[in-house]
Amino acid sequence: MVLSGALCFRMKDAALKVLYLRDNQLLAGGLHEGVAIKGEEISVVPNRSLDARLSPVMLGVQGGSQCLSCGQGQEPALSLEPVNIMDLYRSAEESKGFTFYRRSTGLTSSFESAAFPGWFLSTEPTADQPLRLARLPAPAGWDAPITDFYFQQCD
Repeated sequence: MVLSGALCFRMKDAALKVLYLRDNQLLAGGLHEGVAIKGEEISVVPNRSLDARLSPVMLGVQGGSQCLSCGQGQEPALSLEPVNIMDLYRSAEESKGFTFYRRSTGLTSSFESAAFPGWFLSTEPTADQPLRLARLPAPAGWDAPITDFYFQQCD
């Protein structure tokens, strides 16, 4: 099946903080100036050049005009890049730097970087902190990164 456009999802971490965009950065929180945040619409497409059994997905914001990237260097560096998600989808290139393997774990999912195995999308336990990459296994405790997300299709 070939998509004509990206699918729309909303993400909350396991602590129920929603992802939202501020100053070209994805943050995780719940309230902003006393008002509940609805959360950013996340554009999602599969990466057709990688093994579909691993559920490779690319994630974008602002209608898919910017995509989450793990970078191209030796160390992962999560950022939003001005790349159209549908251009990545149609491309024959691997685009591993923009790809995450989605792993469902019951009600939640985790997202492992295809370019940097062992690194997962994560949030901090405290609100209004940037979405980042965390190496697993991470030490357990109250300040451990949250790597499980509720991943729900938009209404």
